[in-house]
Amino acid sequence: MAPASFHHEKVCVMDASGRLGSTLVERLLQRGYTVHAAVQGHGDLKFNGVVSENKKLKIFHTDPFDYQSITDALKGCSGLFYAFEPPEDQPTYDEFMAEVEVRASHNVIEACAQTDTIDKVVFTSSATAVVWRDSPQSITSDLDERHWSDVNFCRKFKLWHALSKTVAEKTSWALAMDRGINMVSINVGGLMTKLSIYFLIILSFKMYKGCLKFWAFIMAHK
Repeated sequence: MAPASFHHEKVCVMDASGRLGSTLVERLLQRGYTVHAAVQGHGDLKFNGVVSENKKLKIFHTDPFDYQSITDALKGCSGLFYAFEPPEDQPTYDEFMAEVEVRASHNVIEACAQTDTIDKVVFTSSATAVVWRDSPQSITSDLDERHWSDVNFCRKFKLWHALSKTVAEKTSWALAMDRGINMVSINVGGLMTKLSIYFLIILSFKMYKGCLKFWAFIMAHK
């Protein structure tokens, strides 16, 4: 069985160049972990004030489509915190991003299966992989691993982010179970920062109005 935590062990964060990844790197270092930060960018990186010269931080420049670069970053680590970040040349989600994210996730999970020291994988997905259905009444108050967004619904209404996260997570779970990987998935709703909290009330109101119009449109065209 895998340990309940990775306390004071060596772990990998991938992609550490994103907002979530860089925050994870900072928190893990504060808690005494040795961190392999796998980043897609280049240059002298800082993680929210934690400089790259920290003795417990080692930076790896990885490509999610370069299997060898992934295994190099995982080497010697007991766990992986994984969060997909779109490639620099394709920063937004479109109808092709699902294939990109699935390929990246598949490479990472397969690399974990081939790394003897990996005990656990924390896979970051999204709430959008759970909530999108053809009817708001089909969404229960309690959501768990049995609930998924409807991929046909996502394609129909061009919900590309939801489609990408749903397909990538399903594929990753299938591979993890086949390879015997101890994985847990976290379906986050959003990363809160000081700036995002400042705009939270305005954004929440606009999203609420948008959702009402969206579901009204769906029900009118069923």
